[in-house]
Amino acid sequence: MDRTTRYKIRNNLNYILQHDATGGIIMIVLTIIALVYQNSPYAFNYRKILEIKAGFVFGDYSLIKPILLWINDGLISLFFFSIGLELKHEFIEGHLSKPKNIALPAMAALGGILMPSLIFFLCNIGDDFALKGWAIPTATDTAFSLAILLFLGNKVPSSLKIFLLSLAIFDDIGAIVIIAIFYTAKLSVIALCFAVLSIIGLLCLNLFGVNRKSLYFIFGTFLWLSILKSGVHATLAGIITAFFIPLKKHDGSPLVMEIYDSCKVWIAIIILPLFAFANAGIDLSGITVDKLFSGVPVGIFLGLFLGKQIGVFLMSYLCVKAGLSQMPEQATWKHIYGVCILTGVGFTMSMFVDGLAYWGSSIFAYADSFAIILASVFSGITGYIYLRYFADKQSYILQKVIIPKIMTLKEAGKKLRK
Repeated sequence: MDRTTRYKIRNNLNYILQHDATGGIIMIVLTIIALVYQNSPYAFNYRKILEIKAGFVFGDYSLIKPILLWINDGLISLFFFSIGLELKHEFIEGHLSKPKNIALPAMAALGGILMPSLIFFLCNIGDDFALKGWAIPTATDTAFSLAILLFLGNKVPSSLKIFLLSLAIFDDIGAIVIIAIFYTAKLSVIALCFAVLSIIGLLCLNLFGVNRKSLYFIFGTFLWLSILKSGVHATLAGIITAFFIPLKKHDGSPLVMEIYDSCKVWIAIIILPLFAFANAGIDLSGITVDKLFSGVPVGIFLGLFLGKQIGVFLMSYLCVKAGLSQMPEQATWKHIYGVCILTGVGFTMSMFVDGLAYWGSSIFAYADSFAIILASVFSGITGYIYLRYFADKQSYILQKVIIPKIMTLKEAGKKLRK
């Protein structure tokens, strides 16, 4: 293999790994593998492996957790760390640094939280334990929904990608607030004090303009350990650490985006797919019709598939009609509605909240997890078909029906003239 060929292969591989759709594709593949494997006659219950405890002991301090929790509390914190980096960049230098660009995605995200939670509440009213999962259908999986949108290429306006990304950012903010307020266990004052000391350390690094990534990593790790022991969910450590990292280095080169770009690929192709694989392998044999049509699965499915699209579209429509914001460039209300359907792809984020709400309980026999997957698949397929064939119907008819017939008539005319 010559040097030019190796160079082309390396460039193509880098392009594939850096592409926004790659992570979503890998997650889809691993989700299917996990489901098929777990429900095949030759399946080895890999959940037994995920339940194996691992950790470390340092003096009187010990941290022993099942492997599944190391994934859901540890690795996923790096995902929230990347979200924090993106939030900081977007609000200071990015698309959301302009006030006029904030109203539409913020209002849309709010609608995407309120309507699904209302539907879930109505489906489970009177059942206090079931109502713990009210936030499950409020989350959107950015990687999946964005991957589906990117598959459409130039068939939809590029402004829709910006709209979906901006909406997802506010959706993530909503998820962070919900986790911090509603899914916090009993608090440990001592652990919280150590967390405060870690935050003070991060603040000092920021105020003195320290650019050493290793120092932020050390304080961020200590913060994660403290928050993990405090009762507050450990993923918040990732967000907090990201906020204290300086936007730029002393020479003016970007620091936040440099770190974001370096960890983006690892999160997209390893961390999120691993999370999906660890949580999507559900045993469908235990799901009965009664379980599947009980309040929680029905509330999750209707909340994600109907609640998200209705809530997001309704608030977007009111926001534009009230003059608070403008429509995305070259986009119609049909395009906007198509994106609203895609926000029903909850998957990893919904699985994450589901784990927080019902951790340790098998009362739903995985029907809740199956409802998340089912609603995400329905939302993804419906959103793709709608945007591909119906959102710009006139353009589709022109390209697929009228133009081919005109070309056929031209060819027939040429043959007759000959």
